[in-house]
Amino acid sequence: MIEKELKEALVSMQEAIGNSDAPAISRCLIQLDEAAKTHERELDPQLSHFLKRRSYQKALMFLEGEGDIPKGICGGKGANPAKIETKRNV
Repeated sequence: MIEKELKEALVSMQEAIGNSDAPAISRCLIQLDEAAKTHERELDPQLSHFLKRRSYQKALMFLEGEGDIPKGICGGKGANPAKIETKRNV
């Protein structure tokens, strides 16, 4: 099941980041990008959105079944245009 593979890759990437293991981080990024592209039609649209935009913490939260995933600033529903402008100007 692709969701299990994605979750494992996301957890591995968190561990690699914690260990400052650049090669492992790169492997995880490649694995996540390939899986997201290959299985795009099978994935929940929200999960696909998180993966495409490299919102990996949100993707992991989604896969873990958390219901209170914070909204980002990508311009989607609930995004605050003022915050978007502030981020762009910083």
